[in-house]
Amino acid sequence: MKKTKKNNIEFFHKMIKEIYEQPEVVQRIIDEHIDMKNKRVLFKDFAISPKRISGIKRFILVGCGTSYHAALLGKYFLASCAGIESEAEYADEFAGRKARVDKDTLVIAISQSGKTGDEIKAARAAKKQKALVIAITNGIDSPLDRLSDYTIFNQAGQEQALAATKTFTSQILLLAAFAVFIGQNKKTANTKICSQFFKEIGQLPKKIAGILKQNVHFEILANKYCKSEGLLVLGKGFQFPLALEAALKIKESTYIHGEGFAASEFLHGPLAICNKNMPCLFFAPRDECFKELKAIIKRIKSLKRKALVFSSAGNRQLLKLADDVVFLPKTIDIFFPLLAIIPLQILAFHIALLRGVNPDKPRYLNKFVG
Repeated sequence: MKKTKKNNIEFFHKMIKEIYEQPEVVQRIIDEHIDMKNKRVLFKDFAISPKRISGIKRFILVGCGTSYHAALLGKYFLASCAGIESEAEYADEFAGRKARVDKDTLVIAISQSGKTGDEIKAARAAKKQKALVIAITNGIDSPLDRLSDYTIFNQAGQEQALAATKTFTSQILLLAAFAVFIGQNKKTANTKICSQFFKEIGQLPKKIAGILKQNVHFEILANKYCKSEGLLVLGKGFQFPLALEAALKIKESTYIHGEGFAASEFLHGPLAICNKNMPCLFFAPRDECFKELKAIIKRIKSLKRKALVFSSAGNRQLLKLADDVVFLPKTIDIFFPLLAIIPLQILAFHIALLRGVNPDKPRYLNKFVG
């Protein structure tokens, strides 16, 4: 098998190579869009007038697969950073149900390649009704780029492994930045959260690099969980879309059944499928939702089921409660999903190898490379 080398590390698979590129991708986005001195988010040559931005009354985010999970996170970012309620929808459902929009609607179309048919249909339908369309894509001069009023590029470099890794982290970072940008321009920004955003964003590449150094720990966890028949993934608030994305990564990369849940909803029925060979993975940072997540973890353990928890560094009370804990660098709430998805990507990669699955090319699936 051909191997590639990056930062003096040899990689035999594209997926893990692309995972390790994420500190650089995040740094490029920071360099391009963040004005640290003036505490502003910048989109250079922005082709949409401030008047048009201020007149937007409805925000809709559309995507497919991983990009839909990014769209869901974008919905949370707009609410928390800009005080704006929005909608997130699968692109094919948006187009298929002939959704009605107008000139006061902004549709944010998210696509890794910019070539996804359902995404293009959704953007075309929105444009036909005079809605404003902004694309977030890795595909320069792609059909979606050409169709949109303005494009924000991921700057992730070509992603060849089927599983979206660095393109997902770039999508959610750009969506967080865009939420701050909209809040600043519409003068609806949450000043506390936006202040935290500018203080923390510059630390992200270093924190991601630190997570990547824990690779051996993730290999050990992979050996422990690789024979599971399924993985139930729970999160609340910002971590709910993250749970959905984590479950997708498990499914497509390892062929183990993964299913994501809003944590509280898990108790309203799905708890019945939890068994000894189907561990629960919790995204439980030390935030305002932690007390509720902790109670659910205790409930799972009372049933003698396994619990793997991704949490904030220093949250040592989990060591006595959970079977395994992955501690992540402390960060603000909106950035925890960006840090937490990275060890999950690595975990999925190692489980795939242990199960004899090629993580770069899962069966039956195809990808437009962007």
